[in-house]
Amino acid sequence: MTKGRLGRYALWQFRDFATDRAIAILIIGTLMGYLAVEPIRRLMGPGWAGNPQLPLARIVASVASSLTTLAVLIALNGMISQDRKRGYYRFLFAKPVSPLLYYAQLFLVHLAGVLAAMAVLTGVFSFFVAPFSVKNILMYTLVVYFAMGGIGFFISAATRFDWVTLAAVWVGSRVLRGLFGDEQGIRGQLVKLLPPVHKVDDVAASLLSDGTAPMGDLAWLVGYGALFFVLGLVVLRQRSLAS
Repeated sequence: MTKGRLGRYALWQFRDFATDRAIAILIIGTLMGYLAVEPIRRLMGPGWAGNPQLPLARIVASVASSLTTLAVLIALNGMISQDRKRGYYRFLFAKPVSPLLYYAQLFLVHLAGVLAAMAVLTGVFSFFVAPFSVKNILMYTLVVYFAMGGIGFFISAATRFDWVTLAAVWVGSRVLRGLFGDEQGIRGQLVKLLPPVHKVDDVAASLLSDGTAPMGDLAWLVGYGALFFVLGLVVLRQRSLAS
């Protein structure tokens, strides 16, 4: 019975993602791409078409890297905390469905939604701007979703202010690692406990260009996110959604 209910919930979860989040990702992605490409097209004029000197693939890669992070933030926003704040959990779990399984499934449904939205955007950009590998974009999106998403899942389970906290943690980790990452003292050691955001740029450059990346960097990013995803499940198990 529980599996059957979860399967039916998945359809509602994906529908909600499509209407509440995917449309926003598609609109923002289209605007970001337009703002990145249109000034160059206007500047080049007739020389735009077929000009091999234009770094269009790099432009698409840069837009895709920024958009992926934003898309993941949109997908994670209020994943658990919104149900707690609005009291939806009373309806969702009126029947015997495990919150752990429900939100673990929601995490995967949102992953599928983000991948689908990024595939659509990459296909559109490849057709209208410059050929680009959809597979490479999806691989990078997968890495960022697990690396960032696991942390976001934990924060959403533990606090009501998830996306703001996640953005602060993600940006703050990059800043603190840049300031103190090379120090030998206690600050240099403490920042090593922060999310490995400093690995994202290198992974993005590798995955988006040729579809490969150092396995150590991938394992660090995905493993860190997976650890916090498990911690999020622990919080769901130990903490009442009503609190």
